[in-house]
Amino acid sequence: MGNSLTPFLKHKGKTEAEQLQKNQAAMQLLKSWLEEEVTEEESKQRESYFESFKKIVDSARMPGHKLYSKE
Repeated sequence: MGNSLTPFLKHKGKTEAEQLQKNQAAMQLLKSWLEEEVTEEESKQRESYFESFKKIVDSARMPGHKLYSKE
């Protein structure tokens, strides 16, 4: 991979390998979330929460700049 990310990592790792090392904790957390087993009820609650979140986000954006709807 070389140093293709170096210009974007001025305040982080100097190489991609250093940056990957710095990101290990976040990567482990994301992995645990992906492996998490949830009940069907909790899954429905999360889906409902996400639908509400999308409406809130889009309501704060100008027409033509919505992220989740086509308005």
